[in-house]
Amino acid sequence: MKEHIRRRIDQAVRSLYGIDPPPYKVEKPRDEKLGDLATNVSFLLAKELRRNPADIARELAEALAGEEFREVTPLKGFVNFRFSEDFLLREFGELLRLEEEFFREDLGRGERIQIEFVSANPTGPLHLGHGRGAVVGDALARLLTFFGYRVTREYYINDAGRQVYLLGVSVLHRYLQLFGQEQEEIREIFEREGYRGDYVVEIALLLREAVGDLLLNPEGAADAKERLLRRNFPFPLRYTRSLAPRRDPRVELCAAFGLDVMMEEIRRDLSRMNIDFDVWFSERSLYDRGLVEELIDLLRDRGFVYESEGALWLKTSQFGDDKDRVLRKSDGSYTYFASDIAYHWDKFRRGFDRVVDLWGADHHGYIPRVRASLKMLGVPEDWLEVYLIQMVKLFRGGKEVRMSKRAGEFVTLRELVEEVGQDAVRFVFLTKRSDTPLDFDVDRVKEKSSENPVFYVQYAHARIAGVFREFRERYGRDPEALDFSPFLKHLRVESEIKLVGKTLMMKDELVEITLSRDPHLITYYLVDLAGTFHAYYNHHRIVTDDERLTFSRLGLLKGIRSALRLGLKLIGVSAPEKM
Repeated sequence: MKEHIRRRIDQAVRSLYGIDPPPYKVEKPRDEKLGDLATNVSFLLAKELRRNPADIARELAEALAGEEFREVTPLKGFVNFRFSEDFLLREFGELLRLEEEFFREDLGRGERIQIEFVSANPTGPLHLGHGRGAVVGDALARLLTFFGYRVTREYYINDAGRQVYLLGVSVLHRYLQLFGQEQEEIREIFEREGYRGDYVVEIALLLREAVGDLLLNPEGAADAKERLLRRNFPFPLRYTRSLAPRRDPRVELCAAFGLDVMMEEIRRDLSRMNIDFDVWFSERSLYDRGLVEELIDLLRDRGFVYESEGALWLKTSQFGDDKDRVLRKSDGSYTYFASDIAYHWDKFRRGFDRVVDLWGADHHGYIPRVRASLKMLGVPEDWLEVYLIQMVKLFRGGKEVRMSKRAGEFVTLRELVEEVGQDAVRFVFLTKRSDTPLDFDVDRVKEKSSENPVFYVQYAHARIAGVFREFRERYGRDPEALDFSPFLKHLRVESEIKLVGKTLMMKDELVEITLSRDPHLITYYLVDLAGTFHAYYNHHRIVTDDERLTFSRLGLLKGIRSALRLGLKLIGVSAPEKM
């Protein structure tokens, strides 16, 4: 719809003024009484032509008048458009013919985009914040794929560094406790920095079952590894198999086995949400392949690396960061920042045209330093897009459920999905912009009422399916095989035309949502469309004794169903036939 108006405006501007149009906007006016869409092009032309925007708006309105518009109105410098009913119904006929394809547009033109999302540390189960990032990332990937981008979904596994060591310490401590034993050094580290969730005990129990008491002494680590590898676990032991102990062999074996268990759980939890990844990228592989050292050498050759106080620093302050950052600490260990730069450099060398990262909101300060490092490497500034994911607060009985991951007190994503279903989780996670906090009211999403947004939208689809079943049972004809387009001209009730226009506008909505990377706006559109449909359905019979009227309204519902189905599909939510 917007594209049609843009074409008309471009032609009119070139014809009237002999210039190319400036970068104007076409959007909904604040008051829908003013029209379906409006443009600010007159204000931008006024600067170039040095004329009053109101006069330009009057000239454009006269030039743009045509049979597709019921009215084109200049108002205070804006030009407002209201489409004619005939034009809307013709477009709706195209929607009935093309169905989902009506909404598709080749925005991406094959551009390669990598989306990295979730990327939770594999030191514990996925919590609600991870789940929100998973849903946002998956919806973005679905949108971009639908609109012609070549999308790679990637999970970055933080399987190097101190957090993995702490997982090993935590598992070993719980394992020793199962035998009534403790090791003072391990206990002290655990109490200070360890992971305390019940899942650590479960890993320790699994370990005891597999290796018995072999890990009570450091000498038993090698035999324990062999025994683990001979066991038939329902998941691969990738980390355990590749383990080459360098320090405490028991801690490292516990860490490797813990990583294998947690990565399997993470994969399963995401699979339950119908979220898959094309690439699972290991942070450890950056070190194994020598990419971190290679990157540091490259930055050193370019004059951006220096030594101070025994540490290796990067001059990020020269490129927009608030201070320089450490790459390698004085003890010789690398910072997370070093591997993160290497990871993004590796992404760039893999040939992605654009990269989209979804990070937790606590990584906000990380953005300037990563951008600074990419500037040093000559990566285009618009190559990396970063979007932040705020945490989720859970409410039951009107009260917040307090959570702490480090203390082991939290509701996992799996528990929430098992309680309310993946459809509700996915939909509600997209009811707010991702960089704003989200309250998840468990009681509300269990309601079968208009107060529950996912039920409200799915019920609209189920109602339409019910009407089609009624028609099939009454007339013995399959509505899917009928062409309702010739009957659309009989839709003349104001609420019907409103529904026609709202359904057609979905294409514009989806295009803008894709370009702005705001998938949560899909839920806004779906709730609005469902609400308008429910109001219409409650006041008008669809299947009547008048065949022409019945067929026209069945056509209306079929088009609405296409929009609802696509919208739900793009956010990974089912479109039920019955509820």
